[in-house]
Amino acid sequence: MQDAGYIQAVGFNLENETYGIDILNVSEIIKPINITFIPNTQDFVLGVINLRGKIIPTVDLNKKFFDKFKDITQDSRIIVVSIQDNTVGFLVDNIKKIYNINKDSIENSPETVNESVQKYIKGVGKLDEALIILLDVDTILKEGGYKS
Repeated sequence: MQDAGYIQAVGFNLENETYGIDILNVSEIIKPINITFIPNTQDFVLGVINLRGKIIPTVDLNKKFFDKFKDITQDSRIIVVSIQDNTVGFLVDNIKKIYNINKDSIENSPETVNESVQKYIKGVGKLDEALIILLDVDTILKEGGYKS
C-alpha cells in the first residue's frame, strides 16, 4: 500500500534515461513473448500478445517517444498496464526497480522537453541518486485508443 505522501513507480530505461509508471497502473511485468504483427497500425504498435487468453496490444515506447526501434534483448520487458477497461503492454529496455518517490519532490517537466513527448509526462521526480521521468499512462492509453 502506498503512503499518502509518496508514490511507488516501476522504474525502467528508455534510451539510457530512467522513466517510471505508477505501480497502481501496473498489472504485471513479463519477458517478451510471441508478438503477433497487426497490419495497418501505427508504427510504434508492435502487434498483440496473448497473455493467458487475453489479447493485449503492445507498444514499443522507444519507437513512440524517440522514433527508433531497438532490438529485443534478454533484459527487455513488457510492462502490462491497466486503466479502467484498457490494458496495453509497453516494451521497455529493462526494469530497474520500484522507486518510492516523495510527492513533494515531483516537479513539472521542463519546458525544453519536446512537445510531442511532454504531453505524456506527469512530472519529474527527484531521487537521491538521479531523476525519474514519470509517464502519464492515462494520456498514452486515451490518445492511442487502445482496447484489449
